[in-house]
Amino acid sequence: MKILVFGAGAIGSLLIHFLCKAGNDVTVAARSTYDELKSNGLVIEHVLQKKTTTDRPAVVQKAEPSQHYDIVFSVMQGQQQLSMLDTLSAVNTRLIVMVGNNPECDRCERYIKEHSSSERTVLFGFQNSAGHRENGRTYAGVLPTTELVLGGAHSPADPKAAAVIKKALAVKGYKVTEVDDMYAYYMYHIAEIMPYILMSYKAEYDLKRLTRNDINRIIRATGECFDYLKSTGIKVMPPKEDSFYSGGIKGIGMYLLYRIMSRTVLGDLMVADHARNGISENRYLDREFEKFRSAHGYASMSTWDRLRKYLPNE
Repeated sequence: MKILVFGAGAIGSLLIHFLCKAGNDVTVAARSTYDELKSNGLVIEHVLQKKTTTDRPAVVQKAEPSQHYDIVFSVMQGQQQLSMLDTLSAVNTRLIVMVGNNPECDRCERYIKEHSSSERTVLFGFQNSAGHRENGRTYAGVLPTTELVLGGAHSPADPKAAAVIKKALAVKGYKVTEVDDMYAYYMYHIAEIMPYILMSYKAEYDLKRLTRNDINRIIRATGECFDYLKSTGIKVMPPKEDSFYSGGIKGIGMYLLYRIMSRTVLGDLMVADHARNGISENRYLDREFEKFRSAHGYASMSTWDRLRKYLPNE
């Protein structure tokens, strides 16, 4: 299958690795990483697995309109996706998948469809991996199975399109999970990740400094946000995720998970790295969420609002 990927950061690099591993004809459109990818290939340090892989996809600086692709992935931070809309509208494909936090997925889909010269299927995804790029290498935090959550903005993925994507990623160690509302998924993901990110700034990226009270504040802030989102009519995504923030056994389990993450390399890769290397994205997500609150009854979230003061200034 012929596939084009925009974005060779920590998330995009791992997606490219699995696409190559599955035997696809993969091309990476790169600018800042063009020279190093051409010279050295895509080098990934799988930190938890303690192994290094090197893939050699084709590398271009821009997509040529004459080249048709079965799938085009755009794997970038939310605010960066907005700058890609004209490029994605012009690329020669019928299937576009935008991967990453995207509270403006409606706007992206509408723009691409309005500015494309041919029919487009636009889907959205979120990959459960993390890490950073440094000195020409990607340092990836990868669970035993890497998951791509996939769907339409407010509907299930088109079945034919989903089948194409699953075929492209039919490889050991990777799975595609379909949901029927990626916008809801993004909003609840913001609710889960932002409090931990904000506490990472408070701890100056050293999560071992977080106290028991700090962890409880993270969980309390997420619970407040879940309750607020439910009050606006957005269904919980993934289903029943709110049960982890309502006390009881599941609440204890979530506290222990957050505590373990704060003491291990898992937290460094999944939280501290994202906080350090994604300040612009986290400011963007905060701004977009505040716009949502302003438009949907600015309900009180006292713990959430106290944590927001740790977000670095512009």
